[in-house]
Amino acid sequence: MTSIAEPRPAARGRALRGLLLVFALALFAVATPPPWAGLWFLVPAATAAALLLAWRFGRIGWLLPVGLAAGAVWVDGPTSLWAWWVPAAAATGAWMGSTEERGASSGRRAGMLLPVLVLAAALPWAIHYRDLIGGLERETRASDAQTIEILRSMGTTGDRLASVQRSIAEMERLLPERLPRTVPTLLFLWVALLVAVGRTLASWVAGWLKWPALRPGFLRDWRLPDGALWTLIAGLALVLSPWTAWAPTAWTLLLNAGFGFCVQGAAVVESLMLARGIPLSIVVLTLLFVLTIAPQMFLITTGALGLSDVWLDFRRIEAAPEGDGA
Repeated sequence: MTSIAEPRPAARGRALRGLLLVFALALFAVATPPPWAGLWFLVPAATAAALLLAWRFGRIGWLLPVGLAAGAVWVDGPTSLWAWWVPAAAATGAWMGSTEERGASSGRRAGMLLPVLVLAAALPWAIHYRDLIGGLERETRASDAQTIEILRSMGTTGDRLASVQRSIAEMERLLPERLPRTVPTLLFLWVALLVAVGRTLASWVAGWLKWPALRPGFLRDWRLPDGALWTLIAGLALVLSPWTAWAPTAWTLLLNAGFGFCVQGAAVVESLMLARGIPLSIVVLTLLFVLTIAPQMFLITTGALGLSDVWLDFRRIEAAPEGDGA
């Protein structure tokens, strides 16, 4: 008789990975000031729960983001800067779950981060956003002053210390301009990472419940939906416009859409290299090496390649039979 029960080594490995994940999230939560620390657990949990509910029970899964939105208002009020990320992530999870049976690719699932991106783009217009930026500025300046004191206690003096002080002073001079424009993007990337953790958690729960496996995500399948291009164009138009008040929103749209196309360019490179028989380990090491040595060139090149892939679709050309053009 053949048993359908999960082998014990696999079950133990899944449990061990789960414990390690919880431990890592707890470490990051301890290092994060409240109430933002709670997002390390709330976002993955909300994403996983909404995904599983929408996947297995249909529209019922969409009730969770609505309920969490009401909970955000009740817990921290409608002007909260942190609580709204939980229902936004849950909406992304429900969107993923509702399309799971259709087998959405990794790029399509990235497009489902739209609720999180909309929240990030709207964040600069929040009533307490300036207070958040002011607090981050004070913490950054205090950290810089502490860095200088540590260098002095280690015996750093003379030109070397003066050079560090000049560099820190230049960065602090640019803080009031750059910090408001980059914080929404950093928050979006953070929550997007936690959403990915939530999808992993949902995959483990599905395995424990003996449900069908969730579709895995592969970099080589990354192809953003067409709406990502319009997001990039809208962000660029706002950056070039004379409406300075829209600058944080504009940079949020432009940077995050640009990062998405950089990933798409890397996916094209991986796909073409794999098609030529290059091992995946060599592909990953090559991409990491170029990113480490020349990060700016890597981002520019992969971004341009990802944008051109919108029209040229390199992977479809590569997959076409050689005799098609005869």
